[in-house]
Amino acid sequence: MVQQLSLFGSINDDGYDLLISTLTTISGNPPLLYNSLCTVWKPNPSYNVENLNSRNQLVEPNRIKLSKELPFSYLIDEAMVGKPLNFKILKSFTNDRIPLDYSMTRNILHNEVPQTSNVNNTDESKNDNEHDGSAADASENKNDIIDVDMDPNPVVCNKSCSPWSLQISDIPAAGNNRSVSMQTIAETIILSSAGESSSISSLMSGLGFVFEFQYLTIGVKFFMKHGLVLELQKIWQIEEAGNSQITGGGFLIKAYINVSRGTDIDRINYTEGVLMNLKKELQGYIELSVPDRQSMDSRVAHGNTLI
Repeated sequence: MVQQLSLFGSINDDGYDLLISTLTTISGNPPLLYNSLCTVWKPNPSYNVENLNSRNQLVEPNRIKLSKELPFSYLIDEAMVGKPLNFKILKSFTNDRIPLDYSMTRNILHNEVPQTSNVNNTDESKNDNEHDGSAADASENKNDIIDVDMDPNPVVCNKSCSPWSLQISDIPAAGNNRSVSMQTIAETIILSSAGESSSISSLMSGLGFVFEFQYLTIGVKFFMKHGLVLELQKIWQIEEAGNSQITGGGFLIKAYINVSRGTDIDRINYTEGVLMNLKKELQGYIELSVPDRQSMDSRVAHGNTLI
């Protein structure tokens, strides 16, 4: 369990390259490309459960968030095949269209690996792409002020073997004069589940939870000093009726630091100062602020949340 102190902001698509260059300079580290399929589960309404703790106090039921990283072969279309998997590929995700759909995520939840067609290329075409693209990539990188490319020849696969992360969060602390958002988060890793039909869906059903909604994030992370992590991400709602990009035209920015002990006041105050220094350093370019705490409330009595 940690106390997460955070600030949020946004930026338009046009300012993406400049922001990447700026944050690379500030952090001294290149951005790391990542994705996360996030599924949200609520207590099964068919069960009549007393919401009382061991002290006989009323406790509101909370949603559970399960998330995992997916192979990028699920997320890139034919036009992106052969491009280096680095921060530049994010500029290709400008609309609602994305290969990952509702049926694919249902297969993943039931421990079935969906097959994708965008990586079924022959070795010959792959070699041609590498030969043709190497010179172009080298020329392009020479013109970059800061080269933040990752592995130029990543291996794309169809295996979704990363573990699930289970997370339960409390509503952020109240207070009109708070300079940062502070939220208690409990998290663990699910490596495997037992049973004849073992899957994350059957596991959650056994715990008395049912699927509610899901979303996908694709973005980059910067790991900075003092445990500060800064994320730029695009978010898609994945529904049976189709996908929709919530962050159309821009990126959501999240800067956060986790404090291992909520009673460590000195560390919390120090962490708050680190976030405020970042806010001051980026002021006039990015406005980092504290979001409405209701938008981060995971209790069942409140509406769907995405943050």
